[in-house]
Amino acid sequence: MARLALATGAPVVPLGQAGARRITSGSRTKQLAGLLTAPIRRPRLHVHLGAPIRLSGSPAEATAQAHCAVAAAWRTAAALAGAGR
Repeated sequence: MARLALATGAPVVPLGQAGARRITSGSRTKQLAGLLTAPIRRPRLHVHLGAPIRLSGSPAEATAQAHCAVAAAWRTAAALAGAGR
């Protein structure tokens, strides 16, 4: 992704999500049960889109920039999931 963004100049939109494990995790049987009971349990799934960023530098530096942005978006989504919003 970093190489493509550097080559094209396209901005990267970091995305973080939290709560999907409450819907589908574990063995295949647990995943199916989680999907079937999700409407009753109503687990919260939070997604956060960060501000678009333009990557710069070497591919390694651009990858590090993207990683930091995605980690920040994930932390925001996780904080919202923990706050129950």
